[in-house]
Amino acid sequence: MELRFAKRSLALGGPPRIMAIVNVTPDSFYDRGLTADPAAAVARGLELTAAGADLLDVGGMTARPGEPIPAEAEVERVVPVIERLRCETDVPIAVDTYRAPVADAALAAGADLVNDHTGLSDPALAAAVAEHGAGLVVTHLGLEPKQVQDGRYSVPFGDIAAALADRAGRALAAGVPREGLLVDPGLGFGKDTATDLETLRRLPELRALGHPVLLAPSHKEVTAEPLGLPEEALEGTAAVVAVAAYLGVDVLRVHDLPFMARVARMGWLIGTGGAG
Repeated sequence: MELRFAKRSLALGGPPRIMAIVNVTPDSFYDRGLTADPAAAVARGLELTAAGADLLDVGGMTARPGEPIPAEAEVERVVPVIERLRCETDVPIAVDTYRAPVADAALAAGADLVNDHTGLSDPALAAAVAEHGAGLVVTHLGLEPKQVQDGRYSVPFGDIAAALADRAGRALAAGVPREGLLVDPGLGFGKDTATDLETLRRLPELRALGHPVLLAPSHKEVTAEPLGLPEEALEGTAAVVAVAAYLGVDVLRVHDLPFMARVARMGWLIGTGGAG
């Protein structure tokens, strides 16, 4: 199996491919704005590729609940970073956005795919991706983008799978190339821990959708709450990464490279019976 975008491709079938995270935001929960400056974000992206990243995911707006920044401000954050990274590395670059104008600008600047954590909340997004022959990650989100909620919610796994099938179908109908389309069950994003644990147990069932599976488990509630640890602790994330790799997830979106890449490889080796 291979992911193919307009100008790049990525072979699948071995250890999970690692999507590393470059936050061009002042309010990132992970780095608290350390890479908000474009030069710092580019340096971080190159550091991550040297540490084993197979893809880079550049984001200009946190997914945390609250008021979204203007689309123009999001473009101003991500485009210079993508342009610079595109000159420095040939790994595929994703833009982490749910808005069509941002996606269009980022793809024109050299990005290869769009990581939409909202599952096509912007009805114009899929067409914008298709126009560039780019890839797309469609994710389950049972909320509106950046919605402020009262408590966390539960959702049956069957509903998650059905929603992903629907969004993938919409993307294909809009012209997004099948070979560049991935699905993500959307750990966290307001879901309760019981929902996320059930999703993890049933990851292999997402194969029935016919698309590569991406999982973003890094520092989520499900990796911390059951252990009574803060979300920045590594133990829970490492366990989920190993299990996901064992179960055959194709792409893992993680922080903490190269540590998590090694954990993923070990999980994959156990799952495949490989010798290293």
